[in-house]
Amino acid sequence: MESKGEIRRKIRQERAKIEERRWIRDTEEIASAVIRHPWFKRERNLYLYVDCRGEVGTRRIMEEAFHRGKNVWVPRVTGDSMHFYRIYGMHDLRPGTYGIPEPTGTEAADGRQGLMVMPGVAFDEKCHRVGYGGGFYDRYLERYRNLRRMAVAFEFQVMTAVPHEEYDICPEILITEKRIREAEGDHMQAGLPKDPVMMLSVVNTKLRDFYGSLDELCEDMGVGREEIICKLKEIGYEYDAKGRQFV
Repeated sequence: MESKGEIRRKIRQERAKIEERRWIRDTEEIASAVIRHPWFKRERNLYLYVDCRGEVGTRRIMEEAFHRGKNVWVPRVTGDSMHFYRIYGMHDLRPGTYGIPEPTGTEAADGRQGLMVMPGVAFDEKCHRVGYGGGFYDRYLERYRNLRRMAVAFEFQVMTAVPHEEYDICPEILITEKRIREAEGDHMQAGLPKDPVMMLSVVNTKLRDFYGSLDELCEDMGVGREEIICKLKEIGYEYDAKGRQFV
């Protein structure tokens, strides 16, 4: 297995090869998947990083959050600590630590509830994460365990395995331009999550990208149609046969 340092160098080289058109296209795919996800729709507080140096872009996610009246919190680093502060628009950002845009305000998040969208250098099949080496997200999430954890990355950042420590805090799901992956395994390939919210996200993605109907999905995966419909009805979603999505 490669070391974290080797992985970081490898990913930097891969990012440098990305053409702007590809970055825009893949970022749009990822942003759309985030915005469609039930966690984004449900949570009022969004903890979002500001992209730089070829990371997955977050501007569209922020703009959609503002449009829906959500609270947007962005990180600011002071010494070895990271805290999140509210912004009301992109004009509330200024270059800060490491040249990354940071919030200028003083309204700090309480960390009690919301959705954290995490960046990362690399991830593996089980959603273990290699960060940038500062440990800021691990320390923050250790303090605020109630936050839902979603990571976004390009597919080339996903490896078979990456080094990880016992104290690392993994995202619960990882979204790339190709798929949605859960921490417990790749449910885009086989099986469905037991949690209805996770199931909704995976089923809608499968229907959008791989299957022409719910019946095809159920037959291929060996899952009962009524089982899916009943579970998703419990959280307020009905199957729209014409649109081939649960809405």
